Amino acid sequence: MASRQHLRVTMAALVTGFRLSVIPFQPGQAEPLLEQQGTIAPAQATYSFDGKAGDVVAILLDSDDFDPVLSLLNSAQEEIATNDDFGGSLNSRIIFELPADGSYTVIARSFSGEGGNYSLLVRAATDYEMAYAEAEALVLAEKYEDAISAYSEAIQLDPAQAPAYLGRAQATLGQVYLEQGEAIEGPEDLPAEVRQAVIADFEQAATLLESEGDGDWAASLREQVEFLRSVEN
Repeated sequence: MASRQHLRVTMAALVTGFRLSVIPFQPGQAEPLLEQQGTIAPAQATYSFDGKAGDVVAILLDSDDFDPVLSLLNSAQEEIATNDDFGGSLNSRIIFELPADGSYTVIARSFSGEGGNYSLLVRAATDYEMAYAEAEALVLAEKYEDAISAYSEAIQLDPAQAPAYLGRAQATLGQVYLEQGEAIEGPEDLPAEVRQAVIADFEQAATLLESEGDGDWAASLREQVEFLRSVEN
């Protein structure tokens, strides 16, 4: 999307082809299946790789020049997965279990149609990425309790990932709103244990984001923490 999403946790209610073969996934290993750098000038870039049924791949498209968008196509050139923003950033990720043996196509493009430099990586997905992707899908399905469990699993697998803490906070709030609906008019109506859980996840995410150099986002989260604490007082 054109502007950065800080997740729904605030309290105010171009064409070059490349091929390669999939490297079988080994436990605890995420060897690149495809790694490219290039410039979209502008339009889109396409790449292909061979995969096997049951492979779970991670496709990562990063750029400091534009808002990237990813699509994954099967051998019939049908889109089977797509992503714009992922994990609260403008970069794109697809975590996907391949349904069949064959050739797959990755399309890298920019949201606005403008060009720029980018990096693209396709590799076997890590356990953390699989757990996080499952949690995100559960949130979209409004299965918040299951999402909270999946985010917690992702955190146990890799506790240094801020998006998992933010996702868990989002799911925690989503569950309360699903259960209580119009009874929640503001943060003061949240149960105390929910406020504490959200505060804890916001604080941990802020610490991690700050260590990664994202001071603005960290500061925004800390402001929300202080607001939640003021409600308690």
